[in-house]
Amino acid sequence: MGHVVVVATVAVIATACSAGQFVPPTTQIGFPPPSQSTTSVPPIPAVVTSATPSGWVPVAYGDAQVSVPVSFSVFYPGENPCELFSTPGALFIAPTPTTIFCPANTGSGTVVRVVAIHQVPRPYDTENPTLLNGVPVYMGANDVTLLSYYAPSLGVEISARGTLARRVIATFTRSPRTVALASGPAPSVPSGWHTVTFQGLAFDTPQLWTVTHTQGTDFGLGAICQQAGVALGGTGVTLDTDKGILPVPSCTAMTSNPPQPPNDGVQVDAGRFDQFVAILNLSFSTQCLDLHGLTVCPATTPNYSILVLQATVPGRTMPVIVSIGLAGNGLVTRAILYSLKAA
Repeated sequence: MGHVVVVATVAVIATACSAGQFVPPTTQIGFPPPSQSTTSVPPIPAVVTSATPSGWVPVAYGDAQVSVPVSFSVFYPGENPCELFSTPGALFIAPTPTTIFCPANTGSGTVVRVVAIHQVPRPYDTENPTLLNGVPVYMGANDVTLLSYYAPSLGVEISARGTLARRVIATFTRSPRTVALASGPAPSVPSGWHTVTFQGLAFDTPQLWTVTHTQGTDFGLGAICQQAGVALGGTGVTLDTDKGILPVPSCTAMTSNPPQPPNDGVQVDAGRFDQFVAILNLSFSTQCLDLHGLTVCPATTPNYSILVLQATVPGRTMPVIVSIGLAGNGLVTRAILYSLKAA
């Protein structure tokens, strides 16, 4: 591939849905513009989906997102403490520090790291930030092969070294989570959606999404035989009473961790989900949303391509866990989130 120049991109929210328009589940939706009385409200942030090349997979970490080739390995906290990788490259999300007991890493592929940071270190804090896909970033100690950027507004530092470093850095943008949880006007339910009710909770989804009922949880949340809590296994609605524990399937050990493509979808857990919470190490924000009389608190961990929510439903002694897939530009997630209500 030729040399890629990183340029600033102005992101634009998708156009609003017109009245009576059917929106199929694979179509990203837009929201109506704010009324005259809300023109002072900041615009909803945007995910630059065009920054992801064809054949690459977007990987989210909190408010940030970076894309890598499908042939890359992606490692989450604790999965690969020695940061061993293979060609063509690996992405490490919030990597743990390497230790002296780790074997020497002699790989020659591209290495990308995304770590949490909320303050730009000196001396980079004296520079004027530049825009990378609409995100203000400070340039770190960049050279021919090593690139690093600080994005305090998204709470991360991204660094990359290797032949694909510039191409990977060029995909950096906001994650769909920033769109789903952004302040601003609530979206209207698109025409062609329908209401799903379960255990005192109601929400709207595209009508073509398959609804599956189950009575048991398995290893947690997300795709089977992959890191739990990263991305939903597929598009659709799963309603789980969590009355039992499903047998854990036998998974073949993988020599690499391919990136998990994000999916739209909803999973609701409304029973004894203590094992579910323990496996995912769930923790919830104290800054909650008031949606149609429901108190809805977003999870702070895990914070990848699933928006996990704890909803307090009137008449229930236990909360309901609602998990919504974070895919594309995040507008489908935002519409489902704002449709949550008591049945």
